[in-house]
Amino acid sequence: MLSKNIAQKIVDRVMTALNYSINVIDENGIIIGSGDPSRINDIHEGAQLAFNDCRIVEIDNNIANQLKGVKPGINVPIFFGQKPVGIVGISGDPDDIREQIPLVKSIAELIIEQAEAMSHVQWDRRHREELVFQLINGDFFKEEQLTDIAERFKLDLKLPRIATIIKLFPKHGHKINSDHLNRLVYLLENPERDNIVAIKSVTRKEVVVLKPVKVTNETWSKQNELERIKTLFKRIENDQKYAVKIFLGDYYPNLNGLSQSYLSAKATMEVNERFSSNEKNEFHFYNDAMLPISLHFLKDVTWHADRIKKPYLLLEKYDKKGVLTGTLKSFYQQNCNINATSDALALHRNTIRYRLERICEITDINLFDFNGCVLMYMSLLANVGAKF
Repeated sequence: MLSKNIAQKIVDRVMTALNYSINVIDENGIIIGSGDPSRINDIHEGAQLAFNDCRIVEIDNNIANQLKGVKPGINVPIFFGQKPVGIVGISGDPDDIREQIPLVKSIAELIIEQAEAMSHVQWDRRHREELVFQLINGDFFKEEQLTDIAERFKLDLKLPRIATIIKLFPKHGHKINSDHLNRLVYLLENPERDNIVAIKSVTRKEVVVLKPVKVTNETWSKQNELERIKTLFKRIENDQKYAVKIFLGDYYPNLNGLSQSYLSAKATMEVNERFSSNEKNEFHFYNDAMLPISLHFLKDVTWHADRIKKPYLLLEKYDKKGVLTGTLKSFYQQNCNINATSDALALHRNTIRYRLERICEITDINLFDFNGCVLMYMSLLANVGAKF
């Protein structure tokens, strides 16, 4: 209850307000915090008397000479609740410092209460994070045990949930620290929406959220989540130090499905992160990135990945000025509609068609055939990525 760190914090806080040396003594009469470092770990017989009798003990010069490790001053018990936990002493002439005792005692007990409250908050946070980590890591767990832990925090694990990764990106050379992550956690938990939140990595600035979602026919509603994302962005829009990137996984039923949901959120982050702007807030859904994610996991199958990349690389080789590649990207951005591509590039549709035919000649892929069109799109994504 009364650690050396807390004791020294009491000493430092009181001595900023009073021009007297302060000692904090534990229940065994040992000085564990002091304005005079040389007295740390000394036995204070006057404090022992104050603690054992649970009363204020005043010590003048005569008494000080009769006791071990004692200087003139006043020693008063400090309590947590109804229990004495130690002694705080002020060194000096008792007549000069007597009026300061109530203030010193109040400050000491307030610091102890704050430290105890903080330890409970930290305990709760550790257990919430442990709950999240067990669920997303797919570790073997007993559902009843996790349900019991969740019920302590009034969290309902029966609700359908998706895993979401939220990452902070520093802007304008600012640095992101744990305070920013803790603030984000607070915003995600308040007002209460039954989110289960954990800081996944301080160094990578990542927070994981297990978010309740509305599910119909095993499909979750994006619309509700879009409204929440807009609300979160609005609450942080005045903070110019970082941008927020949100990567939302898919829904998988049951508690065991949360590990799969997390993997889908992580894959969504991996394919989108390097193309994200660090200057603005963004969000990305797994369902919108399934094709790029499929290609992403091909990177370890190099012989097949190289074959998929080949058509677009061949096109780049013959298209030094980027005219054809630019037309191809626009063609896919306009959902393979030649008229819409013509409007987007402010060119005649015959010009667009000629360029597409030229791409077919170079790559030996028929863009006007469904399979060929998909294959070329995969080659584009494999080389350029989800953002083009």
